[in-house]
Amino acid sequence: MAIDITTTSKKTAVSETAYSDLDVHFKRHPNTGDVVVRKDADAVKRAVRNIILTNTYERPFKPGFGGSIRDLLFELNTDRKLRKAKNRLKSMIELFEPRVSNVRVGINSIDANEIALEVNYSIRNGLPNQSIDMTLTRAR
Repeated sequence: MAIDITTTSKKTAVSETAYSDLDVHFKRHPNTGDVVVRKDADAVKRAVRNIILTNTYERPFKPGFGGSIRDLLFELNTDRKLRKAKNRLKSMIELFEPRVSNVRVGINSIDANEIALEVNYSIRNGLPNQSIDMTLTRAR
């Protein structure tokens, strides 16, 4: 019986960064002059944050994209509406960000038009237990 050495000695090349995105502010890198690139957990965190803060119909050619949490800031006065907002954000994050799993959303009403938002998630093939904490207020 012969052993095939060629298939057992092959090494697979794995890149060091699993995920990378462009910075949304399009800042220049001081040394290279290229656009700054966000990598790994920072890239996923920025993408989840963009989903939360984007309103529906805000992106051209993607009318259903976004959590539309700002639309609900005047309406979050009952537990039913808070649960609706939590479920909406969770489903939008799971739908539009395939790099995350185990999404948990927590919303606490601070004031009549202000909420504290906490999103916990795990990155697939990456770091577990990541979180985003933010306070959203109505500007108008």
